Amino acid sequence: MKEHYLPKGMVIACLLLILFNGTSSVLLAQVKQQRLDSLFTALYDQHEFNGNVLVAEKGKVVYRRSFGYADVASKLLNTNQTAFNLASVSKTFTAVAILQLKQNGKLKLDDPFIKYFPEFPWKQITLRHLLSHTSGLPDYQIFEKPYSENPEKIYALNDLIPALKSDSRGLLFKTGERYSYSNTGFGLLALLVEKLSGMKFQDYLAKYVFKPAGMAHTYIETPLLPVADKNRAQRYEFISYSPGQLKRVDSVKGDHIESVTLGAIIGPTAVVSTTGDLVKFDEALYGGKLLQQKVLEEAFVPTLLNDGSKASAGWANTKSYYGLGWEILRDTTYGKVVWHSGGSSGVVTVFLRNITRKQTVVLLDNVTHRGLHPEGLNAFYILNNGNNIYRGKRSLAKDYVITLHQKGTDAATVLFNEAKTDTAHYFMDERELNRLGYDMMNDGFLSQALEVFKLNTLLFPASFNTYDSYGEALAGAGKKDDAIKMYQKSIALNPQNEGGKKALEKLKEK
Repeated sequence: MKEHYLPKGMVIACLLLILFNGTSSVLLAQVKQQRLDSLFTALYDQHEFNGNVLVAEKGKVVYRRSFGYADVASKLLNTNQTAFNLASVSKTFTAVAILQLKQNGKLKLDDPFIKYFPEFPWKQITLRHLLSHTSGLPDYQIFEKPYSENPEKIYALNDLIPALKSDSRGLLFKTGERYSYSNTGFGLLALLVEKLSGMKFQDYLAKYVFKPAGMAHTYIETPLLPVADKNRAQRYEFISYSPGQLKRVDSVKGDHIESVTLGAIIGPTAVVSTTGDLVKFDEALYGGKLLQQKVLEEAFVPTLLNDGSKASAGWANTKSYYGLGWEILRDTTYGKVVWHSGGSSGVVTVFLRNITRKQTVVLLDNVTHRGLHPEGLNAFYILNNGNNIYRGKRSLAKDYVITLHQKGTDAATVLFNEAKTDTAHYFMDERELNRLGYDMMNDGFLSQALEVFKLNTLLFPASFNTYDSYGEALAGAGKKDDAIKMYQKSIALNPQNEGGKKALEKLKEK
């Protein structure tokens, strides 16, 4: 056979082209790494991130880094081995468990929940409604009254149905009418997993999810299920009025109901994991180790409401539809992205999967950085060389309180008046301002806390909680008559404010 040879010049050109393409790819990867590092380094420097980040593509790590402390007291730094509470990212595991039971013929998604628990109050609510947050069930408000009566009790899965039955408010809306986030629903799903499998929920996940996926550092941990793990990150809040200073969540008075009292309700939260294990979970979902692909894909279809519209979730650049335990990003410029975020006291998490390009972004933070979620999307856009980078608005509540503490009432008022109409750059959140007021009051800055609570009543006059908080601060300052008026206003707006009623009775007895 006659051999054919390329001209020498063409051979050189081909070699140069191969060399150029290889060099170009390396340079492009380096640019992505530099942009990602700049993003998270800046967030850390600005006290907006403290934890681990991992970005991967097709199973290969593109960027991975740890920031800050896992344990401030012992000066233990976050590392690749640090395990974090995943908060609501835990819901993705609950969804997998339910879909596994469906795959095995143990249930149907359109089964009414009452089929398995006859004592459940609403026959129209199906498993699909619970998975998609369209049931109309209230969230943890159902524990407000029990908590006011017994704040030391720790609630678990078996307390959910009794609490729902005793709550006089009923459903928030007609089942299937709209989307409304409900941790309660995912607790009920965990209860169902226990009934159908005959196993404790934590044991089911360990056997049928964590182990098959090779997640050796993942488990469920709650106040009722303590796990000794020297690598688990402690949970912190920033001292809100003094940026850069941290305090343990378990030292924060107002967080008892969230982190302890309700912390044993597994299903919506309580999974602990590492960035590396979440990448293994990601790979297991692709590889069919946990679910058949056709079953898994049901979770990634937007839920349809009663009127035919899609259930919507998210905000800003995180605008999404909600499927079954997963959010589906509306922006499909770079492929189909399914994801979930999580957040509670001392926990902020993001787990993002681009199932078209097999890209993964994991953010695990052990400090309450409420603005972190969009940064997961920013990392995703950087990975794809996109220009969709989102810069969030500043919290006017936070800036107001910092200025109040550092420079006094007049300076804080001037700042507020200058920024309150600048909605393009600032936002004001009632709950955040209320929390900041409690931070100050609990740390002994009562006069400043009174200014914060007073402002909140002026900004949100229809909220019973603003008057309740202001009343508590006034009572603490010895201003009995003013405190009574605020509690009366709060109870008039919400006759079910049992805590306010008890506080009012005590004030009148004095």
